[in-house]
Amino acid sequence: MDAATILPVIFAGLMLAGVFFYIIFDGYDLGVGLLFPFMKKREDRDKMIATIDPFWDANETWIVLGIGVIFIAFPQAYGDILVALYIPTVTMLAGLILRGAAFVLRHKAQENHREMWDKLFCLGSYIATISQGVMIGLYATGLNHTPANWVFALCIGIALCFGYIILGSAWLIFKSEGHIRLFATKAIKHSIFLAFLAIVLVSMAMPYTSSIIYQKWFSMPNIIYLSPIPILCLILAFIIFKNIKFIEKDTSYKRDWVPYLLSVLIVLCTFIGFGYSMFPYIIIDKLNIWEASSAPKSLEFVLWGVVLVLPVILLYTFYVHKIFGGKIVHDREVGY
Repeated sequence: MDAATILPVIFAGLMLAGVFFYIIFDGYDLGVGLLFPFMKKREDRDKMIATIDPFWDANETWIVLGIGVIFIAFPQAYGDILVALYIPTVTMLAGLILRGAAFVLRHKAQENHREMWDKLFCLGSYIATISQGVMIGLYATGLNHTPANWVFALCIGIALCFGYIILGSAWLIFKSEGHIRLFATKAIKHSIFLAFLAIVLVSMAMPYTSSIIYQKWFSMPNIIYLSPIPILCLILAFIIFKNIKFIEKDTSYKRDWVPYLLSVLIVLCTFIGFGYSMFPYIIIDKLNIWEASSAPKSLEFVLWGVVLVLPVILLYTFYVHKIFGGKIVHDREVGY
């Protein structure tokens, strides 16, 4: 295959990789924020924040990478997508800004104002998450702003909240001890059930948003090729439930990493299903990746930059997680 054929596919994969890594990394720290209303004590919320403190800012690098790839590799699609998703995009950014400010000021504010900043941190997490879900929903419906599509997009936003809560709960199991850890085991059990209920309802509606997606899902032999994805998700959820029963009674913490890893695999499965549904379109029913891509020479030039930058981002992400690995420990003099 020539460069004009293969390079758009490579950049579409890079774009999806950026979004996927954003979801699994920033998803857990957004999930921690979504769980804030269920923790009444300030010191408990401090422990939850301590589990994400070294990572949360760097995690947002991935969304910059994903958006950057769209801007450089698919400029025509970038313009159409940005215009169509202007409202949820601005709302998401407002949520992330509010969340970032609250993250810092909840420590520095006067004692009587700290409760307010905790609430704003939680509010920013919900605004950012629901906005991201709305963006995904509108994108999946071909960027058509109809009342039905907005209802569908809002349902995606709610479903994404449950998905991030799964990641946040799994992260707290991995990084915390005591009653925070036990709280997270209960939260992940409830959130998995609600997330799968939301996924089923959304999956029932999604094929009717596009005739192309309907054909991909329900025509033979496509339905056979697609069926392992929901089956694997159910198996992974079942394994999480089985491990949670063990984790609740275990004091050695030797399986605390399992729920997060399996949650990431569930996200990967749903991501593969979404990518399969959209490919080769970058805007469903309207524009495919070859029609939207930049000139092959431009893509070849940019690819060298991505080849250099992507490993660096991966290295520092995993290096930071290695440095701050293990359970959080509190010291009276230096904190967590």
